[in-house]
Amino acid sequence: MYELLATLKGARNAVISTSFSPQARFIAAIGYGGISVWDLETYKNLPISSDNVYNHRNPDNVYTACAWLHFEQADCYVLIIGSQKGTLSTLNWDNETKVPSNLVFKSHEGSPHQVLSIDIYQAEVPLGRLARIAVATADNRATVYSLSPFGDLQEIFSSVVENFSLVAARFCKKNRDVYVFELNGGGISLLDAKTGNVKSTHKYGPDPMGTVCLDDSSKFFVACTGKDFEMFRLENIEHVQTFSGELPIVLFPKVATYAEDGSVLVVGTDRGHASIFNVSDGDKIQDLPYTTTGLVQSVAAITARDGFLVAIAGSTLHSRAEVLIFKKSHASLDKPENTATNLPSPGRSIRYYLFMAVGLYLLFHGLLSTVLVCTTWVRCFAFWVYRFL
Repeated sequence: MYELLATLKGARNAVISTSFSPQARFIAAIGYGGISVWDLETYKNLPISSDNVYNHRNPDNVYTACAWLHFEQADCYVLIIGSQKGTLSTLNWDNETKVPSNLVFKSHEGSPHQVLSIDIYQAEVPLGRLARIAVATADNRATVYSLSPFGDLQEIFSSVVENFSLVAARFCKKNRDVYVFELNGGGISLLDAKTGNVKSTHKYGPDPMGTVCLDDSSKFFVACTGKDFEMFRLENIEHVQTFSGELPIVLFPKVATYAEDGSVLVVGTDRGHASIFNVSDGDKIQDLPYTTTGLVQSVAAITARDGFLVAIAGSTLHSRAEVLIFKKSHASLDKPENTATNLPSPGRSIRYYLFMAVGLYLLFHGLLSTVLVCTTWVRCFAFWVYRFL
């Protein structure tokens, strides 16, 4: 079971999105109160440059989506952040100096419409590779960028999906194509990784889809449909599982995310807790209580070296926001030795002794043959030595 590990303070007002960095080094929380980042080794709130001025009335400072990535070559962590006004920004952490002031705020030109979702193709960017970032905006546009360790952001394609009320864009982890999901109408389209052209479209998805998450295999997706969370197979939009929640107090989309290597689903609620479900049968495993507000919209999860971590955060504009970290230790893979079950059965004992006897016979026979052959050669050698001497 998950247990409370830490309560992180410092975020202001509603938290809309939370994200763990690769290796569980940092966690970020963004929303109406700006940007907050904590170091998960010390649980300290890291200072961010003065450009991040808090003003919830300014859409430039209301942040709606975020995601972390890590460049292995430069050992650099980057937080990608989208705003209500449509700006796409990066926060960089240089892991060599370990200095919080190295968090740098940079803005990039993009769509002038609200960022709805951000997805990363590879959170751990291998040596010599560029990061890929998929961004969905409120003008029904899906944009894919590349990002270098030096902050060079380049657009790969930007595609408006016609007759589509876009809610999220997610990478297919098999081939870098991009799935886009429709808020109302049940539409799901697949965009080509290089051009953004539509490769296929389904109109049989759930309606509505408030938020959408994919599993790591890109075989399944889960959508918030109001009361429940529904899981479908992406290939043919076959319904797989329903994760039933309590009747919502407000029709507000809650976030869901896969955890524990895809075996469980963590979802937000507006009942003062997040919930964890078993993916295989849809049964609820545990509720994770929140400390203040009833609306727990944002959840995040990651597999760390010493356990599974889950973060939850509240989303009420005029109450303090805290990020709660829960931890569950890895299950032991070593089964305890049971001497009763490890005893050999009678049939096994007979085979064991039979093989032992045959093995000893062959070993003895082989040694005897070797000795006889060697004896013959020794006699021949002695005969010829005696003859010539």
